Amino acid sequence: MALANLGIALAGVHRFDDAITAHQDAIRIFRHIGDRHSVAQALNNLGIALTGAGRPGDASSAHQDAAPIFQETGDIHGVGVALASVGDAMAKVGRFGEAITALQDATAIFQEAGDRHGESVALTTLKRVRGAQNT
Repeated sequence: MALANLGIALAGVHRFDDAITAHQDAIRIFRHIGDRHSVAQALNNLGIALTGAGRPGDASSAHQDAAPIFQETGDIHGVGVALASVGDAMAKVGRFGEAITALQDATAIFQEAGDRHGESVALTTLKRVRGAQNT
């Protein structure tokens, strides 16, 4: 958990390469001890660090890996966050169709969970992606 928190802190001060390493180390340890939910959280945080490092394609993969693990562990909100992050990352690499699908799925999950904030963020990102797609 200390490595995961270190990764978040390092990303917060824009030390993305160090954050990526910390998250990768945390993921390895969480997998070793069988803590699936923490693996998903660390994968999602890895995606955030990868986005910060200018690697949205890799970020999308990390978020995509996190989503089914969140689903498996019953964390519906985590699934929504991961899918919204997939959508954002896909848009950054110009894969607008996949971005829109992920954001629509995230919106539906947030609606089902009653998470109005998550729904609002996903819808705002969806609007931005649709605008970028049409330019």
